[in-house]
Amino acid sequence: MPKYTIDSKTSKLLVTARSSVHNTEIVWQGISGSVEATAGEDAKAMKADIAVDMTTADAGDWLKNRKMRKDMQFDKHPAATFTLGGVDDITEDGERMTATIHGTLQWRGKSVEVRAQGEGSLGQTELVATGSFDIDMTTLGITPPKVLMIKVEDVVTCRIELRATAQ
Repeated sequence: MPKYTIDSKTSKLLVTARSSVHNTEIVWQGISGSVEATAGEDAKAMKADIAVDMTTADAGDWLKNRKMRKDMQFDKHPAATFTLGGVDDITEDGERMTATIHGTLQWRGKSVEVRAQGEGSLGQTELVATGSFDIDMTTLGITPPKVLMIKVEDVVTCRIELRATAQ
């Protein structure tokens, strides 16, 4: 099965935190790892190990960044990982593929099972994929932050955008 190395410069994680006033989007650029993937009948055998450098978080302004770094304790918990556990509901249309993936997210000493809807394309030299899922921050030991008396909702939406090149 071909192996692809994730491009940390073009891959990113976007997390949308919602509140009653407005949403905040946080972007992480430090994505690394590898994906083993092929199309066709072997697609269910896909493997992936993904790491996120949590210290690369950017919420768009210095005040939000300062508050987030304090609340999330990135200095104590600088890395999150995702290990793919399986792939289901695969549909293919040429090089395009959609699927449901499931696996384990580990961060802050916690392990959480997640299911994500994903789509992507798989070529001989490049893999491009996106996936999204919702997660309750409290399952990772995080108390949803308050900013100026406005509480962020417990559940956030995570969207990952991966670009990887064949090894």
